[in-house]
Amino acid sequence: MEAVEIKKLSDKELSEKIANEKQMMVKLNLQHAVSPIENPMRVRAQRKLVARLLTEVSARKNGVNTPAAKVEVKKEKTVKAKAAYTKAKTTKPKAAAKTK
Repeated sequence: MEAVEIKKLSDKELSEKIANEKQMMVKLNLQHAVSPIENPMRVRAQRKLVARLLTEVSARKNGVNTPAAKVEVKKEKTVKAKAAYTKAKTTKPKAAAKTK
């Protein structure tokens, strides 16, 4: 599941998906503990998927991925860039040091 697909999920779907994926991760770990599974990288992939889902929940809680937050960051960068440009434009170059 990619990040774009995760962001499209509603809050309810996201919480259900987290519960299902955590349960699947427990089953995979148990299977691997009893006898080695054919592809042990599935355990790592499952763990990363759960982490991605939990990261999206955290981001939504903190308001990081909202469209308003993206606009705010863009405006902030534009203001900083304009300020740096005007400062560079108005300051005079320093005089060169005299050499003997």
